[in-house]
Amino acid sequence: MAPSVTIGEMRELVGRPFPGGTFTIERWENALLCDVMACERLPEDLAHPAYLFHAPLAGVGLKYGDIFALCRAESDEAIRAGEYVWDVHAPLRVGRTYRMSGSFTDVVRKEGRRAGLMDIITFRIDVHDQADDALVATVVNSWIFLRSA
Repeated sequence: MAPSVTIGEMRELVGRPFPGGTFTIERWENALLCDVMACERLPEDLAHPAYLFHAPLAGVGLKYGDIFALCRAESDEAIRAGEYVWDVHAPLRVGRTYRMSGSFTDVVRKEGRRAGLMDIITFRIDVHDQADDALVATVVNSWIFLRSA
């Protein structure tokens, strides 16, 4: 039986840009994140670096469901987190607005003994300080989409 989507169809995502958008790190939200992470609040206006899990996707102009649909997820249960790679150029700051831009960069189809057929879809999001357009971080994520064969 053929997969529900071909690798050729999935590779059409490569190079497709995200709409882009912005995300502001609010003081109250940073305080809650630090509480949840069971850590001291960082000095001055520093935001917790774990924002790099959340802010790039929150500000890239698509919701998670939109990305799942673009990647042809077979169900919400057929998605797994892959790699998260952060290249941080400057600390994130509370009260700053960051501009996000990025695109899908790779699609690889693999077959595992236990998980079966899967597509590993990678995307990159650049995080710029909106005030001076400085590149603050580059986030490269891969998500795994399980496919029925």
